[in-house]
Amino acid sequence: MPGVTSNVPRWEYPPTSDKTFDYAQLESLDLSQITGDNYENVPEQIVKTIGDAFARDGFIYAVNHGLSSEQVRRQFSIAQYAFDGVSEEDKVAYRAKIIETGDFTGYKPRGHWKLKGVRDQIEHFSLGAQSYGAERRKEVFPQRLRRSSTRSSSLPTCYNHDHIFRKILSVLSLVLKLPPTYLWDLASNEAERFDLFRYALYHPASADDDAKTDGVRLQGHTDFNAVSLLYSQPIVSLQVLMPDNVWRYVRHVPDALVINLGDAMHFISGGYLKQTIHRVVSPPDEVQVPYRRIGVFYFAQFNRSTRLAPIADSPVASGTGKTFFDGGRKSPTAWEWEESRVKAYGQDAPKKVIDGGHEEEEMIGGEKVVHYN
Repeated sequence: MPGVTSNVPRWEYPPTSDKTFDYAQLESLDLSQITGDNYENVPEQIVKTIGDAFARDGFIYAVNHGLSSEQVRRQFSIAQYAFDGVSEEDKVAYRAKIIETGDFTGYKPRGHWKLKGVRDQIEHFSLGAQSYGAERRKEVFPQRLRRSSTRSSSLPTCYNHDHIFRKILSVLSLVLKLPPTYLWDLASNEAERFDLFRYALYHPASADDDAKTDGVRLQGHTDFNAVSLLYSQPIVSLQVLMPDNVWRYVRHVPDALVINLGDAMHFISGGYLKQTIHRVVSPPDEVQVPYRRIGVFYFAQFNRSTRLAPIADSPVASGTGKTFFDGGRKSPTAWEWEESRVKAYGQDAPKKVIDGGHEEEEMIGGEKVVHYN
């Protein structure tokens, strides 16, 4: 991982829950089955099964991704160190300019977002794809994380993008009846990359705050990007809104990745591929409640200039009949959509209350997003 020394304290896994909850039944993608120099060889059964899952649920597991158990654990150790090993003063000095620039790169402090008047208890340290140049490192990495922070040490970002994300794009290209490298061509311009690797720390909320938010720690939402990767961790807290309109927990699968699609993929697929509504809630197992929830994420993006309109070359995307952004006349780029949503999320902008008590907010291009309560 970028910029860390070898003496990072080893992360100890919190206890795994032995209780039974209403878990989502999600498909698994075996990434080792996708082969070829350009990951162009994808078994037909994977295209069918995973395509159906992404159109129906929008959430899957990915296994056999090529990272060892120790490499995965190392990322959680670094995540812990990024918060416990860096002073509060440095976190402020390296604060992400979220409102100013619409960019999460840097530290997000607790309390930036609000839900029902309650400020969140989530810290982030996020690294953009352009964070590894010599001068940029000084702007992004606190001194405690800067040592050895060279491009060659940015393994998680590179591997997630060049291998895991690329394989998923091969599958989705074929789902959309496009050549297997089609979507990769929309995401592989090095100068236009703005994907994000993130470490997160969810502090336990107070009983009073949980009562005010009905135990919701992060409001129901869709991700803004193309494809999101979450390294599975033991605390039962993540929920996905399933097609039957029931919130279900995502089960921990050791060393697996939890994959979901975001807005950008939904738009370019003509709405065929589902951008999944998910949230984080108080752990239902009281044994896990006192523990901090460490998160490791990778938010993959299309190139900055990719226009978020249904792909005309895809008979699937063009055949849904769905349009966005005023019939496509105001379609933003991937970066413009990301910037718009990052700036607005969790803030006090006017929102319209709709059926179910959810909140609707108008974004760039006139497109409306829903915040799920």
